[in-house]
Amino acid sequence: MDTSTTKSPPTARVMDVLGTLANSPHGRTSAELAKICGISTSTCALVLAELERRSWVSRRDDRRFCLGSGLFGLVHGLRAQFPLLDRGREALDFLHDTLGAGCSMSRIGGRQLTTIDTVGHGTDGGHAVGQRFPIDPPFGLVAMAWRDDQSVAAWLQRVLPRLTRTEIAQHQRVLSDIRARGYGAWRFDDTHQSLHHRLAGVLASLEPTAQITRQLTTLMTMVTLQSVTDSLETDLPSTEFVVLPIFGSDGQPEFQIEIHLGGPAGLTPADLDAALAHAQGLLTALP
Repeated sequence: MDTSTTKSPPTARVMDVLGTLANSPHGRTSAELAKICGISTSTCALVLAELERRSWVSRRDDRRFCLGSGLFGLVHGLRAQFPLLDRGREALDFLHDTLGAGCSMSRIGGRQLTTIDTVGHGTDGGHAVGQRFPIDPPFGLVAMAWRDDQSVAAWLQRVLPRLTRTEIAQHQRVLSDIRARGYGAWRFDDTHQSLHHRLAGVLASLEPTAQITRQLTTLMTMVTLQSVTDSLETDLPSTEFVVLPIFGSDGQPEFQIEIHLGGPAGLTPADLDAALAHAQGLLTALP
């Protein structure tokens, strides 16, 4: 039997409970956790009892559960293995204060981007820490922009659904623009802007699960973003997103910072370049 695809429901339940509590700063009751995680109240109670015994969760006087002090060891381990976490927050705070933008940082993996920190995005779940995106266009364009031609060609060929020759040529032009400028910039295509807003309104009225919301929002983002990397000098007022690479010792982007500009008034390309260069310097100075 192939164990690579074997699922462990008990493990998944524990992870779902911890993940829900991580996104619930005010805590959750056992009944709320059971409903959100889609498990029975008795199963949820058993999971919480074991987590509480290990101090991974704690129960407050109002009977709400929150993350417990037993997780500090994991936090220490993450900081030791990912020293960019603390310095990354400094860079995100700087960009948020300077540009008035919501910012997030992602670690670039072999097949996906994983959000490791956010500043200024609120608690809508759209930019949740731990959220993963496939390294497909447009999300992976900055991650792939400095790869060799053979790697880029293989990457574009494996994207599903399959890209047309026209789409591949378009992405290759954007990759070249990103290399030339040093970062990428996008806005929502005017022809799809209203569709994006309508989807957001429908999602708000239906109140789907956070996972479904993220999946649909991700899909809409993929089909509605238009690169303005090569025309930023004229298109900056309408630019929605900027993605800044953070290079590793091998000269390839190891992390990236996603900046949701939202059209800040008075921002010039020179101002943006200066802010991005400073943030990049904060992180590339790591030993």
